[in-house]
Amino acid sequence: MKRPLDIERIFPEIGQIQNETLRAQVKAVWEELWQASEWTDFETLPTSGEIPYPHKPHNRAVIAMALAVADAFERFHGVRIDRDVLIAAGLLQDASKLVETRPAEDGAVASSDIGRRYPHAFWATHVALRHGVPDAICHIILTHTPQSARFPDSLEGKILYYVDQLDVLAIYGDRWRKELMITK
Repeated sequence: MKRPLDIERIFPEIGQIQNETLRAQVKAVWEELWQASEWTDFETLPTSGEIPYPHKPHNRAVIAMALAVADAFERFHGVRIDRDVLIAAGLLQDASKLVETRPAEDGAVASSDIGRRYPHAFWATHVALRHGVPDAICHIILTHTPQSARFPDSLEGKILYYVDQLDVLAIYGDRWRKELMITK
């Protein structure tokens, strides 16, 4: 067994989750995925196999931007955002990268068996459900990525979807393209 993650040091944002049960569930998901991963140093976990930027500042930036959007929505529009849902989902949306990737012998990043067999975020969603994380948060974890077959249902999910993509733009470059879409 590896040394446990010091999740409060890695992601101090976890302390902003008001619901103690939810905070404990988020910690448990990260710890289970950490123990199952081949990574031995959390600081070397990349944003993804294609984006060699460190995961930790990406994840923290996504949460910071999501909270800033929530603040603006409340200040200018009176729209309240469930911050516990937003923070918990933001912390967990990319947690499965621990088991979707693995360090390669040449120092690069390789896909793990889980990473090859399941869509991004599936495994973190699976583990979160087993730890009792509410379905609303699990839905956000599963749908936060453009690779998902579905788009997030909730406002919290949509905020995380867009700020995650904006942060990727900052650290890796523009991967978006605009296409004509007609809807009813």
